[in-house]
Amino acid sequence: MKNVIMKWKEDLTKVPEKPGVYIFYDKQGEVIYVGKATSLKDRLSSYISLKNVTFPKDEILRNNIESFDYIMTSSPEEALLLESNLIKKYKPKFNIRLKDDKSYPYLKIVMDEYPYIQITRKLKKDNSIYFGPFVDVKSLRRVVSLGRKLFKIRKCEKKLPDKKCIYYDLGECSAPCINNISKENYLKSVNDFILLIKNSYKKLKDSLLKDMQKSVNNLNFEKAAVTRDIIRSIDKVFYDQRVITNQNKSFDVVYLYKEKNLSLIEFMEIRGGRLVFEKPYELVGEGSESEILISFISEFYSKKTDIPDTIFINYKLENDYELLTFLKEKFKKNLKLKIPKSGFEKDVLKLAEENAKEHFQKIYFSKDKETLREIKGLLNLQKVPEYIEGYDISNISGKYAVGSLVVFYNGKEKKEYYRKFKINLTHKPDDYAMLKEVFIRRFLHKNDKEFPWEPDLILIDGGRGQLNVALKVKEELILPYKFIALAKEFETLFYEDFDKEIILPKDSNVLQLFQRVRDEAHRFAKSYYKKLHKKDIIEHQ
Repeated sequence: MKNVIMKWKEDLTKVPEKPGVYIFYDKQGEVIYVGKATSLKDRLSSYISLKNVTFPKDEILRNNIESFDYIMTSSPEEALLLESNLIKKYKPKFNIRLKDDKSYPYLKIVMDEYPYIQITRKLKKDNSIYFGPFVDVKSLRRVVSLGRKLFKIRKCEKKLPDKKCIYYDLGECSAPCINNISKENYLKSVNDFILLIKNSYKKLKDSLLKDMQKSVNNLNFEKAAVTRDIIRSIDKVFYDQRVITNQNKSFDVVYLYKEKNLSLIEFMEIRGGRLVFEKPYELVGEGSESEILISFISEFYSKKTDIPDTIFINYKLENDYELLTFLKEKFKKNLKLKIPKSGFEKDVLKLAEENAKEHFQKIYFSKDKETLREIKGLLNLQKVPEYIEGYDISNISGKYAVGSLVVFYNGKEKKEYYRKFKINLTHKPDDYAMLKEVFIRRFLHKNDKEFPWEPDLILIDGGRGQLNVALKVKEELILPYKFIALAKEFETLFYEDFDKEIILPKDSNVLQLFQRVRDEAHRFAKSYYKKLHKKDIIEHQ
């Protein structure tokens, strides 16, 4: 480390006193930490002297740093956004980050001459108005559909056509294309829809409730059910009816709950005194309370399109200048980060604490979580196997040969990650060779967008022979993953690090989870095989 520090001193002469992002690498060239700074030179200089350690893990981090790089930005806001994107890209082991970092949808109103509505997962610097992100895309779609029907906003996108469409005949479009509505009135309809999204929904909801009751009185229960579902969609996406305070207050709550090295953020969104959104966020990485809160707030609000004047937190923040600068520049307003001390504000924080404790138990100590921790201990894994891949081969005498890949995340099926393989090695009943082909095709592209995850454990439907095939591929491709096989006969486990097979009790939670993965891989492979077989029969009739 001493030589590295001496090299740093020389390199630091070239580092500017400007905002930006810095990147630390280890001896293998892997990114181990990404940080932001108002002054790159000052921040990087702080890592040379132990007197300037700002975070608890800095000394450990220092001992793993081999080299660094930096990227200048035009503002602290830009630096924070870049930091967030690089953390998502590299997943550095010394950074704190959201475990749930998937892309949630936004509602987009394209401000054309005659505006229209879209659902998108990307924020762009254009002339459009964005709301979100939203967690439930199905309910969001229903609300968008409701907005189009109620306010008759056009469904056609981009260029306005020169003739009416079927939606006008259905009464779901005001048809600005044939000048059926004035531009002024059309824009008013769009603004009314925007007001709905911004919380001015009470009139609309009252009207729908009257319609529903009218349908019930007329014994039209089907129509009443449709109206009921529409009301539920509005409530689910935008508004929860739970009253938090009688005062017409709007604020967010970011409550950090910690036990040992596990952390969870309980987020609550209060608008007009009502709880409109609540969600627990599981975090990856360790750090001080201040560091965790700053990391969460910066990443979370970098995706948001709006923010209240006040955010309640439960720990004092240190070095929060960059964070406040970022929030001010992004949302064009000053805001307060406040620790409530009394009154209803303290009661709100207490509610957040209670919710956090309950969610913490469910997330970290559920049956599946306990089972995964058992697997970690049983197989001497470095970490809890959150991502488990399952593989199987299906064919008859080599014909219609297929392979399946299923993924279980935290003990649950993650079907969007399922993949199927049409095997090129045909008319040769060689399951080992087929399995090898599947593994090579999967792991030669492990960094592709096709496989946006890293397995913690790989399970094969089979015995020692199938496991040996996997280990040969592992050696050839220099793979870091651990492999295990589960044979149907006697439910025997074969593990690459153990010479002897493993026999678990039938009521073992570990065995039952492995069986679920294996059987799901078998089912998925079989269904694809049947599909190909059926297609071939139809084509040759």
